[in-house]
Amino acid sequence: MASSAELDFLGRIEAAADRNEVHDACRRLRADRRAAGQAPARSEVQLAGAAYAYLRGISTHPAFQRWVESYFGRRTETFRSGQQKPAFLYYAALEPVPWFATSQVPDLAGVREGMPGLREELLGVVAAERNFSPYVQVEAARDPLWRGLAGSSDWLATHLLQGGRWNSALMQRLPRTRAFLDQVPLAQCPPHAPECFISRLRPGVELPPHYGLSNIKLTVHMAIELPTAGCSITVGGVTRTWTLDDFLIFDDSFLHTAANRSRQDRTVLIFDVWHPGLSADERDAVAHAIAVLDEMRSAWGGLDEGAIPAAEQAAPQGSG
Repeated sequence: MASSAELDFLGRIEAAADRNEVHDACRRLRADRRAAGQAPARSEVQLAGAAYAYLRGISTHPAFQRWVESYFGRRTETFRSGQQKPAFLYYAALEPVPWFATSQVPDLAGVREGMPGLREELLGVVAAERNFSPYVQVEAARDPLWRGLAGSSDWLATHLLQGGRWNSALMQRLPRTRAFLDQVPLAQCPPHAPECFISRLRPGVELPPHYGLSNIKLTVHMAIELPTAGCSITVGGVTRTWTLDDFLIFDDSFLHTAANRSRQDRTVLIFDVWHPGLSADERDAVAHAIAVLDEMRSAWGGLDEGAIPAAEQAAPQGSG
């Protein structure tokens, strides 16, 4: 049974007019818990009801309302493609398209001409091997899919942006890259996106087929070091390769894998952008909803998987 403080919290969430009131309710619950020495609550059903009531008021956009209904299990959705299965968030109104041309992503086509200078700057970081660490963390060894790469140098990465936070020390050395990223439509959904990192795949390595977290964003690759042959990426059953004069753009909620069958490292810059099928209102609403859900889960504490799914994943969701 919920305590009086928790009941007050639930009431405040349902009556909240904006995100500031949600934040105040979360802050107050944490303070009340600390003062009373209370353990985390366990009633997911009550929290889900409060969250649902609040999120429905964020936006009247029909596609967003449809997502809220399905997220809380009040509407049944099926994946529109057998190759698509996002691990966290499925926005059913978006067309199931695995690959995108640069011309289809607003604000990205116009920065393509700056790729040579950007690549030159990033090569300096690539040359400093100390900046890289295994992309698949040791903790992922409990997942059979990633066990073979857990803690391995076969797939290395260095993050420029992670969880909405810049690597300030690294970005001081990358002024062109920072200026470039300031121009692109990065998917602003902290703490889960945007993410931007340099990915290095060693010779002879093939990633296991996997799905990304959601279909609300696209993954963009820009080649930095590219062997003349032997490298490929397959998304939704369609295989392509990188070039030095254009981006590779895909929806990583589709089953995808990457392989380096060459004798050289393959290195790319990877970052997240909004799916172009989302309107500005939908972007704002979805980002707002994800942030609020994270804060509410944190304030409520101790939840099992269920009524409000968590975005955090034990295994990596990288895209090569």
